[in-house]
Amino acid sequence: MSPKVKKMIQKLSSGIMKGGLYLQRKVSFTGNRRSREVWGVILILVILSSISLYGLSGEEWEQRREENLVFHYHPKDRQIIEQTIPRFLNDFTDFQRAIGFYPEIAGDLVIAPDREYYQRVVSGFSGIVEFSEAVYFPGERRIYIRNPRDIKDFSRLRQIVLHEYIHLFLDSLFYNVPLWFHEGMAVFFSADLSFERELIYAKDYLLGNSLTLNEMKERYPAGRIRWDSFYTKSALAVKYLYSSKREEFYSLWDYSKGEKEFTVAFFRAFNMTPTQFSPLFEDQLKRRFRIEMLLAFTGIVWGILPFILLLAWIRKKWRNRVIKKNWDEIVEPVDDDPLSRGE
Repeated sequence: MSPKVKKMIQKLSSGIMKGGLYLQRKVSFTGNRRSREVWGVILILVILSSISLYGLSGEEWEQRREENLVFHYHPKDRQIIEQTIPRFLNDFTDFQRAIGFYPEIAGDLVIAPDREYYQRVVSGFSGIVEFSEAVYFPGERRIYIRNPRDIKDFSRLRQIVLHEYIHLFLDSLFYNVPLWFHEGMAVFFSADLSFERELIYAKDYLLGNSLTLNEMKERYPAGRIRWDSFYTKSALAVKYLYSSKREEFYSLWDYSKGEKEFTVAFFRAFNMTPTQFSPLFEDQLKRRFRIEMLLAFTGIVWGILPFILLLAWIRKKWRNRVIKKNWDEIVEPVDDDPLSRGE
């Protein structure tokens, strides 16, 4: 066993012992049997959480620290990881440049050594698994990433990792961030607000199947088929704030330095609470869709106008031919030349 692994196990054992002593003291104050059972379960969860990062016992991991972000990976993947991590970091920096804020975000990014390891991680996750390529554990401030060797579309992997990083970014700055803002930031700034998604949302909006932002604070829609619409509306809300209220949007991050409650920081930045923003955004969407429907109708008219003119021209030519033919049949030429009559 390598010295690094021994040191890791010693730290882990020490942490578990301290946790056990703390829980023992707690149990002594809550002497009933049910309480002891509850704290026993908590202790088991603490131990499992502590060892979940390193998988099977005796398996060696390497680390690469980039400021407060720590990347964990298996030695066999060292070469590909050394090429991959700088691209992830560039995406993170581009995002921070876009919002004009550069905090030092702390967290762990674990690149799975194989498919089996990643599947074990995902199967043990109690939250919503948005993507099959990466998953973010909010309670641990940790992102698990499928091994790049198992990914066909690396550009899509970068997009998803940035999506999950933005969740980590928001959790590092604020408490109680609404779900719509979480997902809106992640979708919009990872360039995942596609035209197809907007079409899906437009259909749901016209059919009356769209939730308000206030209904999107803490939960996803019941059916996964409606998630695209959920993500799109969230991203459109963030896009509206970013495009129409740019200075206020920038100031939101400055307020995070002294105020961790998101609602308070949002109010200071935009002079309204997220709850008040919800009906305002609904009105903005109505105006937007009216304009887009008018433009779409105008576009359709201009699109078919050449065909209408062409049909009119063909019809006119056909009528002229018919008229000329009928005229030739009715009117016979009159010969007024005297010589032709022998005079």
